[in-house]
Amino acid sequence: MRIRDRIGRPLLYEEVVTELYRIIDEEKINPGDRLPPERELTEELGISRNVLREAFHVLESRGIIVSRQGSGRYLRQLPKSEALHSKQQTISRNLERCSLLEAYEVRQVLEVKAVELIIRNADDADIQELRQTYDRLVERFQNSGSTVGEFEIHRLYARKTGSRFMEETLGLVLAAIQDMMSTTFHDVMITHTTEDELLQHRAIIDAIQRRDTEEAQRLMNEHLQMTIDMLR
Repeated sequence: MRIRDRIGRPLLYEEVVTELYRIIDEEKINPGDRLPPERELTEELGISRNVLREAFHVLESRGIIVSRQGSGRYLRQLPKSEALHSKQQTISRNLERCSLLEAYEVRQVLEVKAVELIIRNADDADIQELRQTYDRLVERFQNSGSTVGEFEIHRLYARKTGSRFMEETLGLVLAAIQDMMSTTFHDVMITHTTEDELLQHRAIIDAIQRRDTEEAQRLMNEHLQMTIDMLR
């Protein structure tokens, strides 16, 4: 029986993403293997080709699959260092973990450079805006006990570099990370101590305000390294 028949309505592409993960895990499709063809998947899931392609776009943006012109779609290959990772994880989760780790490593390089550019290019009003955004984050935490919205301050760091390319590139990386964090890896977020996150941001902004590039870069590197260590 097709999935659509079981639930009694057309699948949304977000649900198709979940179903594709199920197919990957249950059929033991391994990294580097070709996914079933579109015609087979649309029939199995009872969906249109457009909806399936939306779901494929999500998986490509997460770095889970790659398209090869004229050949089809394949699960990404894992780096050699990841090939022997814990077999307790499903194939799909291990692929997402690997993609998220890579995204964080790129993010770390970008954001460490970003604080250098902020110190070089931002004026006092820019730094004051950073502090005001941090204060709102603290207030949100005091009211809700959550640091939801922390990515807002990271996007502001990118904007205050004065570099359009940094802002756009880092924005793409942050969007991809948020997507994965909000689905498969939401549990990584809650392993952080919210008080520690707030203290780290305050220290980073203090170093930026002092125009202490070396210290600001060190603090940003350590802030992101916490998550990288959790993902390894």
